Amino acid sequence: MFLTLTLLLLSLSSMAETGLYISSGKRFDVTDVEGAMKEVLDGSRARYINIFIHGRGKHPEKGLGVISEIEESFGVKTIMFHWPSWKSAVERPVGNAISSAEDLSKFLSELNAYVRRHPLKMFGVKLNLLVHSMGNIVFKEMVENYYHPGDFKANLFSNLLINAADVPARDHAGWVDRIDFSKENYITYNDNDIVLFGSELLDKFSNDYEDYEGTRLGRNLDKAVKKNKSDRSSNAKYLNISKLASRGHRHYLVEDKKKFAELKSIFTRMFKGRSPYLNKRDGVYKVKDNIYYFRHN
Repeated sequence: MFLTLTLLLLSLSSMAETGLYISSGKRFDVTDVEGAMKEVLDGSRARYINIFIHGRGKHPEKGLGVISEIEESFGVKTIMFHWPSWKSAVERPVGNAISSAEDLSKFLSELNAYVRRHPLKMFGVKLNLLVHSMGNIVFKEMVENYYHPGDFKANLFSNLLINAADVPARDHAGWVDRIDFSKENYITYNDNDIVLFGSELLDKFSNDYEDYEGTRLGRNLDKAVKKNKSDRSSNAKYLNISKLASRGHRHYLVEDKKKFAELKSIFTRMFKGRSPYLNKRDGVYKVKDNIYYFRHN
């Protein structure tokens, strides 16, 4: 009984704190990049390391399964930034996300310092940053309130992927334009995203964070930009995958089947530090400025 209670308390404690996790389940403090990188690089010559900021849910347990799938599907190592992402089925933990931004800043600052300290270890290694769903609130708050342009290496990340972002579409260019630490920035959106549709409905249960209500960046972006006459960021490429993703949300986790070939190609290349193919052969049927529209070939 005592052992069960102890394990339960430890589990609840880990969910209430930020931290770094790898697929084995091992946890590190947000500033212990040396420890996390040692585990990731130990015994192998990892060429691709994916930094993952998860979304809403009962993490870190949920995220451990996700990062294992990413590693198996794409052949990349993954370090997950964990934040307290669960309150209840009808609540969005916006306050927790906002308060976790400082710790994300500490982590990325230490990661940047690690890369500078270890040029030989990091030679030939490509870092990529995947920010998913409500994790984009943590990231947005970090960029707006804790980051100063030039703080990080200009090419710290090969690719930044803002995936299915559970943040408002309005005024997003303001914070996306501030990002100067990745070679390429991509924003995916799916007009049929059922999870973001549900997230918008949850706004009705709370008025505590009105700034985070409204049409999401990861859903119906075209309509939102047109309605609010908002500018898109010139600092990112937008990938409209509505015709590829059905009602999906975690667009990067797809089965290895022909009907998902275009999605698989997009994420395989991005996770390995390359640019996705943005041409007709790989599903792009329309280009409007910096928006690329995909469909099945």
